[in-house]
Amino acid sequence: MLFRSALIAVLMCSSRLARAQSSSAKPAPSTLPSISQLLHDVEANYNRMKTMKAQFRQIVREGRRTVRQEDGTLYLSKPGRMRWEYTAPEAKLFLTEANRMILYLPAENRVMQTSVKESDDLRAPLRFLLGRLDFDQEFQRFETLSALQPLEAGNIVFKTYPKRLAGQVESMVFEIAGGRQIRRVVITESGGTETEFRFTGEEANSPVAAEKFRFTPPPGTEIVY
Repeated sequence: MLFRSALIAVLMCSSRLARAQSSSAKPAPSTLPSISQLLHDVEANYNRMKTMKAQFRQIVREGRRTVRQEDGTLYLSKPGRMRWEYTAPEAKLFLTEANRMILYLPAENRVMQTSVKESDDLRAPLRFLLGRLDFDQEFQRFETLSALQPLEAGNIVFKTYPKRLAGQVESMVFEIAGGRQIRRVVITESGGTETEFRFTGEEANSPVAAEKFRFTPPPGTEIVY
């Protein structure tokens, strides 16, 4: 009888210990926001801005091979104005002026112009980051990607599929920082070419002169339409 009582006591203690260990082993509740909340927060962050300045790196890959890497400064201003000042490996300028997109290549003494509506340049959609960002209108299907490592620990990465560029772009990946800034955009074209934009040093509502979004070709510059 004494042995039986001792055995029951041991079993009860073991059961309590197992429950305690099981309880302590439960993972902590996830603090990650839902994808809908994340999109809402990013939209709210950028749509309240009037101007933005950031450093960028543009990387173009074909397969696993990097074919081009360029650095510079990006300026955005409502409504839909942008200026990409490339500084390395060589200087060039890409901007929107009224309804035109202009690419100036100083080394070639050449300017190429096209209308915004006719342009298929991958930088064009980014001009709507300020004031008109609406993920549901521009994209479909949003997938979080735990397998893709973020540039910075704690950032959230998700993949989506554009509606308007469906014939040209297969998918886009966004990396979002804790302050709801866009740190990276990776655009995969239908042919497999991948263009990645990385953004650092973002300055919201910093003064940007209107002249930044105007361009007068230097005398003797060849203009291609």
